[in-house]
Amino acid sequence: MNLTIHRGTNQIGGSCVEIATTTTRLLIDIGLPLDSVVKRLEDRKQYLPKIEGHIDAVFISHYHLDHHGLVSEIDPSIPVYVSRGTEKMFGINAIFLRMPKVENLRIIDTKTPVMVDDIKITAFTVDHSAYDAMAFLIEAEGKKILYSGDIRTHGVKGRLYEDLPQNVDYLILEGTNIGKSESISKTEKEIKDQFIALFKKYPDRINYVWSSGQNIDRLVQIYSASLKTGRTFVADLYVANVLYEIHQLNANIPSPYSHPNFRVWYAKYEKLNENENLAFRLKRFKIKSKEIADSPYKYVVIVRPSLLEYIQKINAAQANVVTSIWKDYEIRTENEAFFDWVDKKGYKRTHYHTSGHADQDGLRKIVAHISPKTIIPIHTKNKAQYCEIFKNVIVLDDGERFEI
Repeated sequence: MNLTIHRGTNQIGGSCVEIATTTTRLLIDIGLPLDSVVKRLEDRKQYLPKIEGHIDAVFISHYHLDHHGLVSEIDPSIPVYVSRGTEKMFGINAIFLRMPKVENLRIIDTKTPVMVDDIKITAFTVDHSAYDAMAFLIEAEGKKILYSGDIRTHGVKGRLYEDLPQNVDYLILEGTNIGKSESISKTEKEIKDQFIALFKKYPDRINYVWSSGQNIDRLVQIYSASLKTGRTFVADLYVANVLYEIHQLNANIPSPYSHPNFRVWYAKYEKLNENENLAFRLKRFKIKSKEIADSPYKYVVIVRPSLLEYIQKINAAQANVVTSIWKDYEIRTENEAFFDWVDKKGYKRTHYHTSGHADQDGLRKIVAHISPKTIIPIHTKNKAQYCEIFKNVIVLDDGERFEI
C-alpha cells in the first residue's frame, strides 16, 4: 500500500491524501488552498493536484472548503462519501452561495465500514467547528492508517476522540496549532459564558455577532446566551436555513419551528428563484429591519460584513459588535468598509473565539489515546516541530510517495 500527500505537508488547508493498493486508489479530502484567491468558479481547476490515473472513490472529512473545495472539479462518476451533516451543508451552499453541485454523493455513517474493492474505510465522528466532521480509518493489506481530519478536544463534543481506534500503524495528524502558543484553548462553554456576561453588562444595546453560519456549535452557544439573557436570536435566511437543516439530524440544534425566541431576518435573500420554498418555509418567523430598529436592545443578530447595507438600515445608536471567527478574517480588505462603519458609529468591538483545531495539549491527548506506531504530519506549517512533541514521526513532502 502506498500513501501520497498531494497537498498539506507544508500548509494549513488544501488537504489531499491518496491511498493506493495494487488495485484500488482513494482520495481522502480534496481541498482548496486557504491562501488561494478564487474570483470565478472556473478558476478552481488550476488548484487541482496532479493526480494521474483512475480514482475509485473520494472521502470528504467535512464541509470546509479547504477540505472539499475541489471535489466538484473531478470526474462526476467517482463516488464521493460524506457524512449526513456534510451532505446537508453541500445542499444549502449550492443554493445560497452558488457553490457547484457535488455529484454522486454517498453517505458514510460513523463506525459503519465501507468497502471500496480491497480497502475498508470506517468513519468516526470527531469534534471540530464543522458539524458531523469525520476522521477515517483505512485498512488494507494488513495495515491500518488513521486520518484525523480536523479535530479538537475542547469543543462541545471534545471527548469523541476517545472513540477513535487505537494502536494503528500510521496516524496522519493535523497540526494547525503546532508552532503557535502553548496556551490552552477556551472551551465552547467558556465562549458562551463570555457572551452571557456581555449581554448582561449592556442591557440597553443591540448585539451584532459575526460568526460563521457553518459553525453550528458556536451558533448554539450564541442562541443559548441569548435565551439566558432574555434576548431574541435573529439569523438571516441563510443561517436560519442551515440551522433548520441540521436540526433535522439533531433535535437539540435550534430551529425556528422548535425553539423559542428565534426570528429570521430576510436580508439579502428575498428571492431564491426556483428555490423560493426555502424562503417561504420560514416566512412566519420573519422580522423586518424596522422591527429590530424600534427595540434594538431586545436582539442578538448574527451578521457578517456582506450584510452591511442591511445593518445600516437598523442604525442603532449603541451596539456591541462581537467577532466570533478566526481573527485573520477581520483584516481582509473586503471587510474594511464594515469595520470602518462600526468604528465611526462608536460601537464597542469585542472578539470571542476559540479554535476549531486542537491545541498542543489536545493533540497530546489524542496521540496518547490512539498510541500510533508512526505519526505523519498534515495540515500544518510546522511539520518539523512534530518531532519535538511526539515520538516516531515521519515527515513527508507534498507529492512524495511513501510505501506503507
